[in-house]
Amino acid sequence: MKNIFTFGVLVLLSVNLLGQSLSGVESVEYDPINNRYLASSDNSSIIAIAPNGGLSYFGTGANAAYGMEVMNGTLFAIDETTIKGYDLVSENEVMSVTISGALFLNGMGNNGADKLWVSDFNGYDIYEINVSNLSSPTYSMVANQNDFGTTNKPNGIVYDGANNRILIVNWGSNAPIKAMNVSTYAVTTVVANTGVGNIDGIDADGDGNWYIASWSPARITKYNNDFTTSEVITVPGINNPADICYAPETDTLAIPGGNQVLFVGFASTSVGIEEENFENHRVFYSSGFPVVQFELSAGQDVQFDILDISGRVVFTVMEGLQPVGKHSVVLSSIGLYSGAYLCRITSKELSFTDRVIIP
Repeated sequence: MKNIFTFGVLVLLSVNLLGQSLSGVESVEYDPINNRYLASSDNSSIIAIAPNGGLSYFGTGANAAYGMEVMNGTLFAIDETTIKGYDLVSENEVMSVTISGALFLNGMGNNGADKLWVSDFNGYDIYEINVSNLSSPTYSMVANQNDFGTTNKPNGIVYDGANNRILIVNWGSNAPIKAMNVSTYAVTTVVANTGVGNIDGIDADGDGNWYIASWSPARITKYNNDFTTSEVITVPGINNPADICYAPETDTLAIPGGNQVLFVGFASTSVGIEEENFENHRVFYSSGFPVVQFELSAGQDVQFDILDISGRVVFTVMEGLQPVGKHSVVLSSIGLYSGAYLCRITSKELSFTDRVIIP
């Protein structure tokens, strides 16, 4: 038997019963105290997303235009060139620090104790903020344009405590993944060319894997702990994925972008597949939803269609050039009625049709 990591339910949220709506979502963070997600929007309001999908405003006048981080019961949020802190229970502002000289604060990461790191997208800078005293936070610039050059701009940040560094994804073509040692502030390159452009967000799951969100193409790429292997995760409906959040508490990846947040759940249990029955693809179910996995030995054009039982194409999942390696496609929230369908994939080296059930 071979164990494979399985995906759960993907949910689309855009509007709730109370009339609030998501608009221009840039960042999402999980609030473990209240079991909810918090989303920043293009009008700077912070929207709370309840487990049932209900939306409400977080705090009174609480603002966040871009990156956010939850640490020690506080939501830290970027509001223009100011970093604000809000208590997760009272939702009151408890900290405010303005970064003098900053041009466009965008991504943020934290060490889970007392430090934040924030990227200045247009200034090509990284700031370190000590928030051990919320009444008197301090900051300093710890990396600048000399470390990043002018080809790519620093964007999303995540803390890699096992290696005493932060990981920084970058905006631009063939965007790299950089690392900054948090003791020496030396910047190095982890992945010189990810093969994607305009990477907006990065986060980690509870097993040490890394997830990056790119705009070109619009997708999620999953890396293993040391970035030696990668997997393409295709999520139908994804739109300009921004500052993603993986919540280990619920094994869920939240993907903000445009006027929506997509949630991809990762089941905690594995599914057994007989190795002798696996040739070049797998179709399995998690939480009732089909997931299709396949692997390419080289980059090639792939056509992936969903057909009804009469053979008519009702949804195109992907078409065009796909990169080498493993691919996982989550067939959920694709706007089809419940029932039996066929999934058909054709490429230079693949040609198969399998039956799937959309719940």
